[in-house]
Amino acid sequence: MSILSNTNNPDKWKNKYFNLLDENEALEKTQQYKEDLLCKTIIRLTLATSGFNEQLDPYLLNIRNQLKRGLKSEQLKIELENFSSALMSLEETTVEDTLPDACLLFEFLFHHFPERKQEIQHIQSKYENNGYANSQYLIIAIDDLIDSIQHIEPITEQLPVIEKLPIDSQSINIQLQHLLEVTEIPAKFTSQADILKQKLDSNTPLANILDETVSLLFNIKKHLQSEQQEMAKFLAQLTDQLTELGIKASGAKSATESTAKKRNLLDNSVSSQMLDLQQSSKDATQLEPLKQLIHSRLEDISHQIQNQQTQEEIERKHANQELDFLSSKISVMEQESRQLNNKLISAHHKATHDPLTDLPNRLAYDERFSTELARWKRYKTPLSLLIWDIDLFKKINDDFGHKAGDKTLILIAKLLAHHCRETDFVSRFGGEEFTMLLSDTDTQSALIVANNIRQIIEKSAFNSNGKKISITISCGITQLTENDTAESTFNRADEALYKAKKNGRNQCIIL
Repeated sequence: MSILSNTNNPDKWKNKYFNLLDENEALEKTQQYKEDLLCKTIIRLTLATSGFNEQLDPYLLNIRNQLKRGLKSEQLKIELENFSSALMSLEETTVEDTLPDACLLFEFLFHHFPERKQEIQHIQSKYENNGYANSQYLIIAIDDLIDSIQHIEPITEQLPVIEKLPIDSQSINIQLQHLLEVTEIPAKFTSQADILKQKLDSNTPLANILDETVSLLFNIKKHLQSEQQEMAKFLAQLTDQLTELGIKASGAKSATESTAKKRNLLDNSVSSQMLDLQQSSKDATQLEPLKQLIHSRLEDISHQIQNQQTQEEIERKHANQELDFLSSKISVMEQESRQLNNKLISAHHKATHDPLTDLPNRLAYDERFSTELARWKRYKTPLSLLIWDIDLFKKINDDFGHKAGDKTLILIAKLLAHHCRETDFVSRFGGEEFTMLLSDTDTQSALIVANNIRQIIEKSAFNSNGKKISITISCGITQLTENDTAESTFNRADEALYKAKKNGRNQCIIL
């Protein structure tokens, strides 16, 4: 019976077999942990990109829901393909903005291009029916019309000298100034827009101003399109990476399942042969044939275990390589996710803050007022709106220059922000107008705060090129009442501001 001892001891092969089982269980746990990490990372990426485009959000939600149930290669692949298709078919979207009143502009066009009346009426009808997404598109349509007229006849035969026109050029200047105020201007075009505003203030010939305005708005449109294309390209690359990770994870999972199946087959084979040996031992009548049979079966079992061990070692190395690759990819994607998140935060800040004063802008004011209005409807705690306007600001620009005007705006912004509570909200509404929302504050308390700030500003003169510039400011105050809307509340505060101006400026009025 020496054949069952030493190197041919069945307990040795049994121990090796159980050791292999333990190693495979440990490998399964490690792989499951990395799969969970992959799922969490992709879910975070979908959360980071949510809100970029409403058309993509449902697909990102489907991917998140799928990943919460683990990596299921076929369904995940379908969701990723759906997301990729939606991304590729994504059309340019525009944000609705409030178009200024263009009646004077159309009056100007009808007067000087009567032979194009039908085309001008078509543009006017489309404008009145909100057919243009924003002011830039309206100006571009008019520019195309004028350009087509210039190709037919010289402009001198169509357009009289601006100074001789029976049109109020000052009103058109005001229209163009309003257009520049309501247009969100990227940082790279700020200096160009400031120069254009200076020309509007200095009454530069209207023809030159119109050309420069159209050129600026068209360049802004091209810039925004370029940024959107860049973001779409990044999301497309992100989709490809998610697809690649899904395929790799699917392959790693399939390898684990294949290893488990092979181990089960080996277990069944060894068990079957051991039972066969036991039965043969019971039925054996001669020792020598029994020895040969046992020796043959043990060699067969040993050969199967060695083959299984070799194959599992190969598959284990391959799985480790795949997992290392996935870990590297996840690290890169986490870095890209952080960069995207920072970029989105920066873009949101630029979209909701005034570049000169760094105060929240009109868009941010609209968002905050909606929040405060909802809170007021629920809790009925007092909410006061203050509208500030710098007295004789145009005179500061005219007498001391636009740099002094910018310095005035920056100084006022700092003083308003510094002398209110952290819970209050201050914004630059446009031009020399600022707004302030005071929560849990009635009009009488708001008046005390406003007068205190007004007196501080009155004492805050500064020097520009050796000249002292004194500043005063007026304020209109109102409190939110039943059935109020954002528009009605603002109009009431604006009316109070008008009264403060009319009564001599440098004062605060409640209405």
